[in-house]
Amino acid sequence: MQRIPSNTSIWLNVMRALSAQAVVIGHANYLFFDHAAGTTGALAWLVNMCGSGAHKAVIMFFVMSGFLIGGPVIEAMRSQRFDSFKYFIDRLTRLWIVILPALLMTALLDGLAFKYGGGDALLSSRAPFFPEWWSSLEPDSIKTFVLNAFFLQMIIGFQYGTNLSLWSISNEFWYYILLPAGLGIFVFKKNARILCLLLSFFVVFLFIYSAKPNDEGRPLAYFMMFVIWMIGAAAYCFYESIWRRFFAAFFLVVGVFMFILFKRIYPDALGYDFALGFFTVFLVLISMDISANYLKKLSDFFSGYSFSLYALHLPLTFCIMSFDPQLAAPQPIRYDTVLRFMLYLLAINGASILLWALTERHTATVRRFVFAKLTSPRVA
Repeated sequence: MQRIPSNTSIWLNVMRALSAQAVVIGHANYLFFDHAAGTTGALAWLVNMCGSGAHKAVIMFFVMSGFLIGGPVIEAMRSQRFDSFKYFIDRLTRLWIVILPALLMTALLDGLAFKYGGGDALLSSRAPFFPEWWSSLEPDSIKTFVLNAFFLQMIIGFQYGTNLSLWSISNEFWYYILLPAGLGIFVFKKNARILCLLLSFFVVFLFIYSAKPNDEGRPLAYFMMFVIWMIGAAAYCFYESIWRRFFAAFFLVVGVFMFILFKRIYPDALGYDFALGFFTVFLVLISMDISANYLKKLSDFFSGYSFSLYALHLPLTFCIMSFDPQLAAPQPIRYDTVLRFMLYLLAINGASILLWALTERHTATVRRFVFAKLTSPRVA
């Protein structure tokens, strides 16, 4: 992996931190406020603007993930330095150290919300965020828990409990598999090539199989998000090129054109996603030229627990709201309710920092431990 310049590293952390907060604000905003009332005014405009970035932030996550994970895979394979065993240990420990505790916390928080809080009333008043058919899918079953633990949500079944944000984790994991498997068909030797071919077909089959009566467009989402992920990976490969600024300008122009086309002229969600993806690549490519040392401490802190925040925020939000009688129905947008909303955001961030301190913070230590255990010679 080439060394990422300091400015780029800091700006990536800034983007990760802001994207995670945008997801939290967007989801909490949708659950908290009554947007059907048609509230007007400057405050309502500000709340709606700040709360509309959840999906946009996930697109940025995909591009950054492709840049940081996919790009180095391509470079390692080109130089024949790819260590598949270490790569998969790295990826699994990075995901499981957060996802497994988050799933357990989801079970606990949902149990509290539905048994002791007003979870049922909250659920019925928050459609279509939680559609009417959602509770019939056994989202809190052991089967769904296991499927989510092995990243099969949205492929076989849906997300566990109220943690609907977990859909993107499935995308991430299978992209981690598909890229090296697909490249391995052309890079590895004969037997390994056959294995990579079979693995690639298996992942593609899973994507196609993901179509369900309540989610018929899921296969297209898997494939199109993979293309967006690969755009980030491609950016890594020419990041040190003398043409970097030219590529940045190209992605900016294309992104603006696609934004106008798919947002204003011919509204299309996937086309708009690509516009956001191209714009994110532009930001990554120019980040090397923009000084950011003054943001290093803040970006390190807020990006450090961003994965924990993403993995826990929805069941935590739902649980807290279930114990607040005033939130049995969505709230109008007023200064007092916005203040209450901000206190919720602080509580969600605080709990996520605690999860990070107990789990994600120790990723490197756990990774070294697992790798050492799996590679140490066994005594006869």
